[in-house]
Amino acid sequence: MPQTPTGALQSAHINSLTTTVVKSGPGYLHSITVNSKGATGNTATVYDNTAGSGSVLAVIDVTANLVTLLYDIQFLTGLTLVTASGTAADLTVSYS
Repeated sequence: MPQTPTGALQSAHINSLTTTVVKSGPGYLHSITVNSKGATGNTATVYDNTAGSGSVLAVIDVTANLVTLLYDIQFLTGLTLVTASGTAADLTVSYS
């Protein structure tokens, strides 16, 4: 079981419509920042998996606001984000 991080977090930058495996194996999702909004209907789905399927941790409407969403949750299998539909948002994922 992953532990709450005590040191510096890692980050991943996503700015295209794609499936991104951010981390394989157990870890900790700290936050997701929407740096620039996507087009209407654009979403980011966050999975506890090493593929774009399985246990959904969150579905984010990345068209609404520039915001940092704080999660502070553990994942067991991996961390994967799927960005879909329209013009992609620009996201930063903070994790360990």
